[in-house]
Amino acid sequence: MNVDPMYQYSLTFFKMIYSRALDNGDHIEKSKRKERQQFFIREFTRLLYENICRSLFEKDKLLFSFLILLKIQDEDKDKANDPKEIRFLMTGGTSVEMSRPNPTGDEGWLTDKTWASVLQISSMFPEFKGLDESFETNSKEWERIYNLQKP
Repeated sequence: MNVDPMYQYSLTFFKMIYSRALDNGDHIEKSKRKERQQFFIREFTRLLYENICRSLFEKDKLLFSFLILLKIQDEDKDKANDPKEIRFLMTGGTSVEMSRPNPTGDEGWLTDKTWASVLQISSMFPEFKGLDESFETNSKEWERIYNLQKP
């Protein structure tokens, strides 16, 4: 994997953001330890996000935002994500076998690989149960959504 040199941040950069977060928390009494802790976590995350986003290519901002979201959710055990769901989302389906034929046919708008992924996600995760059936019964509507510039 190649990382653009523009995305190499220094320890000095992170220390500067950390110091700024600490300075911004001076208004909270030292006796309110939990409140200060939560403030510093939120403030450091906000400053880090804003400063890094300022230097990202536009095409990379959404991915960076998503990665920050996943990390924040990982820290909150009540909001932690299923690692299998995240892996599926990041890599896509790995299944190549189709238990049912592609509802759009051999030359349809839905590729066999995508259809295999729809079948896989429908069987792997309860939240997506029935997605495959929806594609089969509402193929024209799914095609309309697929062809939208901004679905």
